[in-house]
Amino acid sequence: MEPSSDRKTPNRRQQVYWRFFWFVAGAGVNYALIATPFKWLRTHTEMPIFAVSACSLGVSTSFFFLWNYFINFRTDIRKRDALPRYLAAVALMWALSTTTLSLLKSFNAHLAFNLFHYPIDLDIVATQFFLAGLKFPLYHKWAFPLPKEEKAARTEEGDGNEQSLQPG
Repeated sequence: MEPSSDRKTPNRRQQVYWRFFWFVAGAGVNYALIATPFKWLRTHTEMPIFAVSACSLGVSTSFFFLWNYFINFRTDIRKRDALPRYLAAVALMWALSTTTLSLLKSFNAHLAFNLFHYPIDLDIVATQFFLAGLKFPLYHKWAFPLPKEEKAARTEEGDGNEQSLQPG
């Protein structure tokens, strides 16, 4: 049986570009999901900074866990097989983010950047920035790896290193 030539799949580079685009777009939503509860909890409670950071990042983490696992799940691994790695990645990033934000807030210089008359909390931005270099490869390469290319597709590209699986 010959592979269907009318079935087009995006190449790996295109998939990586789209993943990176959504990763950056998600940073804006992530900021709002952290900053809003953080500001509310600091204003209306007497909780310590670590607890406020943990709760704020818990809101963001919960939202993105559900979004990525149930809506944006894109890998050739079954969901239940990816779940332990995904939970480990989520727990690690929550702990690192909570610790980083707590440390930055404990040395708070009250720096903010006004964007259209809306103050942007630079401690939250810095937390996301510091951990993005770990977060993207952790999720992209380990928790939700791209589908592996089929051996037949690599053979068609002509790299010559594969042996044909067809008899004869």
